[in-house]
Amino acid sequence: MQVWCPQCRRVLDFSGDRPLFCAYCGQPLGSVGSEGSDPKLLATAEYESGSASPLPDSGGGETVPGSGDRNLPRGRGRGLPEPAPERVAGYSIIRLLGRGGMGSVYEAEDDEFGRRVALKLIAADHVSSAEAVERFRQEGRLASTLSHPRCVFVLAADEFNGRPYIVMELMPGETLQALVEERGPLPLAEAVGKILDVIEGLTEAHIQGVIHRDVKPSNCFVGEDGRVKVGDFGLSKSLDSDAGLTRTGSFVGTPLYASPEQIKRDVVDARTDVYSVAATLYFLLTGKPPFQADDAAAALAKIVSEPPTPMRQFRPELPPALEAAVFRGLDRDRDRRWQSLERFREALLPFVAAGLRLSDMALRTTAYVADASLLLTIEWILFTTVIATSQGGPRETFWWLGRHAPILLVTQRLFLLVYFTVTEGIWGASLGKRFTRLRVSAVVGSGPPGLWRAGLRALAFYVVTTLPADLLSISLFGLLPGRSAVVYEPLSVALRALGLLAMASTMRAGNGFRGLHEWWSKTSVGRLAGSSRRRVPRGRKLPNRPDLAREMATGQVGVLKAFGTFRVRGAVRWDGDQRVLLGEDSALERPVWIVLRSKGSPAPSQTRRDLGRPSRPRWLSGGEQAEGRWDAYAAPSGCPLADLAGPTGLPWADARPILHDLADELAKACADGTLPDALSTEQVWIQPNGTVQLVDPLARLLANLPPIPAQERALALLRIIAALTLEGGRRRGSGPPKSIRAVVPEHASRMLDRLIGRPRAADEAYNSLGPLVADLEADREKPTEIGFARRAVHLAPASVMILPVLGVMSLLAYPGESARPQALVGLTSLPSHFGLPSHPATLLLALPLLVILWSTLTRGGLLYGITGMALVRADGRPAERWRCGWRALIVWTPFAALLTAACWTRMGSHPSASWSLWILALTLLATYPVLALAFPSRSIHDRLAGTWLVPK
Repeated sequence: MQVWCPQCRRVLDFSGDRPLFCAYCGQPLGSVGSEGSDPKLLATAEYESGSASPLPDSGGGETVPGSGDRNLPRGRGRGLPEPAPERVAGYSIIRLLGRGGMGSVYEAEDDEFGRRVALKLIAADHVSSAEAVERFRQEGRLASTLSHPRCVFVLAADEFNGRPYIVMELMPGETLQALVEERGPLPLAEAVGKILDVIEGLTEAHIQGVIHRDVKPSNCFVGEDGRVKVGDFGLSKSLDSDAGLTRTGSFVGTPLYASPEQIKRDVVDARTDVYSVAATLYFLLTGKPPFQADDAAAALAKIVSEPPTPMRQFRPELPPALEAAVFRGLDRDRDRRWQSLERFREALLPFVAAGLRLSDMALRTTAYVADASLLLTIEWILFTTVIATSQGGPRETFWWLGRHAPILLVTQRLFLLVYFTVTEGIWGASLGKRFTRLRVSAVVGSGPPGLWRAGLRALAFYVVTTLPADLLSISLFGLLPGRSAVVYEPLSVALRALGLLAMASTMRAGNGFRGLHEWWSKTSVGRLAGSSRRRVPRGRKLPNRPDLAREMATGQVGVLKAFGTFRVRGAVRWDGDQRVLLGEDSALERPVWIVLRSKGSPAPSQTRRDLGRPSRPRWLSGGEQAEGRWDAYAAPSGCPLADLAGPTGLPWADARPILHDLADELAKACADGTLPDALSTEQVWIQPNGTVQLVDPLARLLANLPPIPAQERALALLRIIAALTLEGGRRRGSGPPKSIRAVVPEHASRMLDRLIGRPRAADEAYNSLGPLVADLEADREKPTEIGFARRAVHLAPASVMILPVLGVMSLLAYPGESARPQALVGLTSLPSHFGLPSHPATLLLALPLLVILWSTLTRGGLLYGITGMALVRADGRPAERWRCGWRALIVWTPFAALLTAACWTRMGSHPSASWSLWILALTLLATYPVLALAFPSRSIHDRLAGTWLVPK
């Protein structure tokens, strides 16, 4: 038998008792129920609306902006919707988009300005309920606090004939619910990509203290660009207070995507949205909600007591790791669930990892060096432990190690294979790849490859790059035991180089730069996306300038009370022909800026009025009054860029996204003709989430000035903003900068030189915004600063390479005579060949001088270039050779001086003083790497030498 749901118009099949509730939307289906039903369970299943609203919602709630052209019936009567009004206030109703428990959503047109909007009108049978009206108003207030590209924007709210309504931006696409119904389950990468958009919007809501509580496919809207926005905050709850709007004994939310704590009426928090997002992703991947039943009561009972059906039962090709991530989000115990949306996002990123590009080869090299350094460090610790715990003397210990070298070599290689097999097979990344945000998978975006593929991958890499050298080592050790190292080292380096060339022979841009070992093991390496949340500049607090503007009320403003529906609260600016007032939207309690101009001034263009980019303030309304032409914009939050940059400027890590956002907005404004005629630094504001807004309400009107091409105006502003952002208060004047004095990566320095018109050799100055935006976009994936991981990657091989010098110096100054080998004592005679005194102290001073000379000639050492680092001075230019030598001298002088003093005191028969100096020298040596890791971009010797470490 079948029954039709008047709410969502779905047909439910049943063979036993007639269901009491719709399993899709929770709508009561009538008073006839099954015998013996539990009234408590049915009370729990009562949907929030409490009334039958029979127009469709394919997911159980409002569908806000357009989800396809639906010819829906109009009329009155049992099981039919109330007739749509012809007009609501100043909006003409075009068509019905959807209906939910709280009201109906229509596509409408603004009669005065002609823009299309989504208008949500509260249901007529809810007007008499103070609780329902307050919840409807709360939706508008909470949603209006969100101005994010992944959230539907609320334009206005008011009442019409006693019925509240909310005006929102109209989404031209369809919902995720309609998309799946039309196409079926989505491909893995597409489904995860769209849910990442949902997570991005909800994360912003959580930061603003709002949880959605009704996330579902029909509340997620797909735009023309394919990106998704979250809408319908009708059941949202402030994390600060619940406002007492949840009725006792009633369920709030959509049954099929509600969390267990919602159903049990427990206290809800951000993890409630985590559950609903995971349930939505389950639907996108399988075409079915996690739980299905004949009626809502049965569905709710399953949610609180049973695990969902495995996704791989519907789609066996889905990666097990993805199913595990989704099921953790669906865990009934929220303490075992992902504790935040950001954690859930990180778990999903490997399934949308991008293929590698040529620039990512530096990341692969860094990851390889990091892993090799880690393994070398472990081996060195084990080696020193064996020597320290050996019962025999040093000679016996080294003899034992030499005899068992082949066994030790095999053990070492087995450890290496196990390390990569386990880390890449189970977690998809070794420690080095995890630092560089690279992931290994069977196919890019499919999760960890598994143990057998990872093992085959590691074995193939070893066979090609290392096995020939190992076989050579073992054979030469047996033939030439005393001279094997002399013969082996050059041949080993040559064999390894040939192996690496063979490994890279298959790498092409078209195949994601897959190496030979990846073809054999059928694996790939992908690159994870960065964080969706912009980093807050360190040590900077953004003042809320709209609040400051409240204190700027003047006598002239005092006579101005209101413009349209906006009350005047003060003045943001009041000088000459530029008048910007601070107002407040009384319905939404949202601050607005009102630009007041003389009568007869032109209104903003239609393109500007319809502009919905978050990088520009939203135009809300406008008109003519006795005081003149006025236009209201959503007030920017945050502060001007100059306030954030402060006296010292921002590091490149914070400056780059600011320049990227601004350049992108200026390019789009040039393309659509909305670039202001006048541009200045005061129009560039930084929002609390770190993004940029070009605040054109602060643009001055220009008269009798020759027009400047848009691209030229935009580039001129970017030059000044780049200097202001990086130099801060050190920036003098408002004209174009001749140079930018800031510590930035080398790749950023070249880009800035092109921007200010002083390109280096083989570069060209930027003449349009397109190439600059492309370069800033490509720069997103490049390192912005030297962190702990990159510094450790450099220190590990550097320590291994310099270890022989340190060992010789330490043994030369060692207070105990018996520990110094005879061959080492013979080295002290080397200075005599150059006419220098034959004394250990002479060699102690000569060795660091050689290292200092090497650092001077190579600008710090070749390892800096290999590990992607460079030494620069305060203005960002490469450090001079003399400065690099001075830096090395600062490092080596204290250590060498202490060892020399220990050597002299030993020769002078002062053993206690010699021991003290020797131990102090080694202690000082141990502090160097600790300080370098604690201050990776600028340790103490860098501060003394006036240098910085930056990425190349």
